Amino acid sequence: MDHHDKANERRRFLAGTGRIALGSAAAMATLGQLQMVQAATRSSDKYKALVCVYLFGGNDSFNMVVPRTPSAYATYQAARPALAIPQGDLLAITPQAGSQGIDWGLHPSMPELRSLFEGGRAALIGNLGPLVAPTTKTAYQSRSVPLPPELFSHVDQQSYSMSMGSETAARPGWGGRFADRLQAAGYGSTLGLPIGLTLSGANAWLAGSETGMYTLGSSGPTRLDSSLRTGSDARGLARRTAFSQLLDAAQRDGSALVRDHGRMGRRSIDFSESVFNAINAVPALSTAFPTDGQGRITRFGDMLRAVARTIAARGALGQRRQVFFLGLGGWDTHDGQPTSHPGLLAQVSQGLNAFYNATVELGVANSVTTFTMSDFGRTLNNNGDGTDHGWGGHAWIVGGDVAGRRIFGTMPEYALGSSRDVGRGRMIPSTPVEQLGSTLARWFGLGLGDAHEIFPNLRNFGSGADYLPMLISTNRRLNEIDFTRSTGRGKG
Repeated sequence: MDHHDKANERRRFLAGTGRIALGSAAAMATLGQLQMVQAATRSSDKYKALVCVYLFGGNDSFNMVVPRTPSAYATYQAARPALAIPQGDLLAITPQAGSQGIDWGLHPSMPELRSLFEGGRAALIGNLGPLVAPTTKTAYQSRSVPLPPELFSHVDQQSYSMSMGSETAARPGWGGRFADRLQAAGYGSTLGLPIGLTLSGANAWLAGSETGMYTLGSSGPTRLDSSLRTGSDARGLARRTAFSQLLDAAQRDGSALVRDHGRMGRRSIDFSESVFNAINAVPALSTAFPTDGQGRITRFGDMLRAVARTIAARGALGQRRQVFFLGLGGWDTHDGQPTSHPGLLAQVSQGLNAFYNATVELGVANSVTTFTMSDFGRTLNNNGDGTDHGWGGHAWIVGGDVAGRRIFGTMPEYALGSSRDVGRGRMIPSTPVEQLGSTLARWFGLGLGDAHEIFPNLRNFGSGADYLPMLISTNRRLNEIDFTRSTGRGKG
């Protein structure tokens, strides 16, 4: 457990006892009968997991994916002379679709994601971002279309990308709404564990769910009474015994409120112990996760390994659907970008590659889809040795069922003053976050009606906006698009 986890241990215990018990009780009371009716029809469905990797601060994706075609590269270099990646250092990629006649390359810190892309296990989503309706430069300047709230604000754009709300108009997160509908459809855990699982604490993507979210530590499951388990001496044993006696006494108290509090505390501790034991019973993975210069696994690698272990324990946890959230901070590169950004991109590249390899080891590569999101893209121009808050940016989607080696959406021209530039290279997105979310909803087993309820702005974008053909199994089912590959794929 790291320093941040220790500092918040007491608060997590107090909040967690109520959250687990109340969340489980509410879910069972509200959804129990529907689960019983529908569970039989779902029992043969394949397992699936969705993993959201959020890059907090706003990733400069204009240096993550760079044009290599000489004329396009020259325009890019002119827009950000202090930050342009040398053309010869770029890692060439060869998209089968979506290149728009441009040769593209990745930042030199991302060789692992390049290999996944070229091997058909990863794809790029071009110029993704928050939109309420189709928006042109003229419409933006005249404010003739509705716009997302407080553009270029970290907290509001984080909230919008995760929930379609804002700091002052919070809405349930779309990951949490996925979980609620899956719970109602009979996909709930037989152990009572929420479908929504976070490795990065409370977040807007899973917030507001009727079924709650369950917090795993950055290294995996934690015990609610972990502070009582420190020390094996007589003093530590006495502390644990005293706490247990207090809970037992509370459950026999004359006050109904005290009895309920005692029972809730005991149930919550027993529940967390069940989760801890289920995940820790999983055999060690042979997949190597990224380490730092001292040979210690990185925090991001540790979180991804914990996700893989939780997936491995899905049977013991009674889960056929899992929705994970984990965040990586440090992307607000107003200055010092040449120093900080390469290391961040390397963490993402190494971590997502290791996690994909772990899903192959577990035999679920086709059943696990991982994607990245960020607050926003950044300005195409540089402000010295950094970039400022932008709008549209590029994202990754990785997994065995991904129609890889493609760029989905429309890449913007890397030119200041272009048709999508609303100032300093802040690019109007061409792919709304809702389109990504709806696509993932359909892959995850939700219907078109669910997608339109979760993402009501989709209707503003016209027919077909609810789906991007990014996932092979859903492509075949919905659109009869056969994105097959000659290489083998992991079992799902």
